[in-house]
Amino acid sequence: MIASAPFIPLNGGSPTLYALLALLVGTGFGFFLERAGFGSAKKLTSVFTLRDWQVYKVMFTALITALVGSQILSGLGMLDLSLVEVGSTMLLPMAVGGLLFGVGFYFGGFCPGTAVVSAVRGRLDAVVFLVGVLGGMYAFAVFFDGPGQADWFQSFYQPVGSRVMHLYGTIPVWALAIVIPVGVIISFRYVDLLTQRFALRTPEQLASGESRPRVRMPALAPVAKVALASVGAVLVVVGVIRPSDPASVAVAAETPRVVGLDVDTTVDALSVVGWVVSDAHRLADDGPANSYVLDVRTAGERAAAPIGTAIELEPTADTGDLVDDAIAAIDGTYGEAARNKPIVVLSSADPASTTVVVRSLREHGVNAFALDGGNDAWRAVVFDDAAPWPAAVVDRGADATGIAAYRDQVVAWLRGGVDTPPAYVPIPGTLQLPSEVATGVATGGGGGGCG
Repeated sequence: MIASAPFIPLNGGSPTLYALLALLVGTGFGFFLERAGFGSAKKLTSVFTLRDWQVYKVMFTALITALVGSQILSGLGMLDLSLVEVGSTMLLPMAVGGLLFGVGFYFGGFCPGTAVVSAVRGRLDAVVFLVGVLGGMYAFAVFFDGPGQADWFQSFYQPVGSRVMHLYGTIPVWALAIVIPVGVIISFRYVDLLTQRFALRTPEQLASGESRPRVRMPALAPVAKVALASVGAVLVVVGVIRPSDPASVAVAAETPRVVGLDVDTTVDALSVVGWVVSDAHRLADDGPANSYVLDVRTAGERAAAPIGTAIELEPTADTGDLVDDAIAAIDGTYGEAARNKPIVVLSSADPASTTVVVRSLREHGVNAFALDGGNDAWRAVVFDDAAPWPAAVVDRGADATGIAAYRDQVVAWLRGGVDTPPAYVPIPGTLQLPSEVATGVATGGGGGGCG
């Protein structure tokens, strides 16, 4: 898998580095939330009574900044938008969840991030709100994949057949990059006028008999012109700087990719070796696996280059049947929550067919990847005596292990000749899951709200 800046593998740096980065980003995020007044429940809920639109302005400023900024970074070649994961669209559970979130936001006065900011300020109401948030998270976990696991709840939260739905497709992205920022910028001009005209009166205003002022809406043209000019300038810059010259095309052509497969849906064979070995140790310690493998090969291919921990499926030319069988096998063996973890498809089919299977699985909410090169790569890279493994492999917390000896241990274990998995050794240059002491990938609902 090739990651384009600023996206890098989770385990690409030391835990200390990521802890420091998280502290830095979190501190900055909390600081600006506080400076924007988001530590005050009155400030946050005033948008519901149309008295103060600052929450609306901050949220939508962030939205259009991300929208336009991502297009600029994409144009510069610094960001591969195909690496941005988008979960399945589940309209009914999302609508119910949004309604519950809104009701809780109004009556509680906070959303999760702002409650933390306010709690740091020493506000008791924020602390009580956070206790409620933790209670809700615990209840969700109990019903979703905990002791009280309920099929009806899982079916409601992840309806069968849910697919990724995009706003764009028939609508060009560049059109959305103009329409959305322009609409937001124009709305900023009018929300203050709505406050003057329609905001609910405070008790003091009602007691004094103060009446609402008569507000005259200004002309739209000046604001629209400024908004269009600003967004237009950004799009012109993106169009000019987007790398399309022969030199950049030549560089792109040298980038190792599998024909017919997207960068974000492939993983190399050596990375899968690391995943399989590390997960074997997690399972031996009664912990959850962090990834799974779907083996869609013939019996002969499996015998020649086995991977005994995989879910075995019979290959079929019918993609729909294969996807249905895969989802049923995942759910039946590990539960629906496993769909959120990396699931590698090892197939002997041509790359185009594997692409269809992986994309279909992703559309059904499965975090699927294709093993780069399929069965041929798995056999040649892992089992061939002349396999080009990295020359230096260092075992954490143990003596240095020779690459040839370590490879022999891995192959013997994969073939079933050894019951105990080899020591987990990070292989240089491969994509790693969280370290061997990490817990399973979190499953369940996504975040939302103003923090």
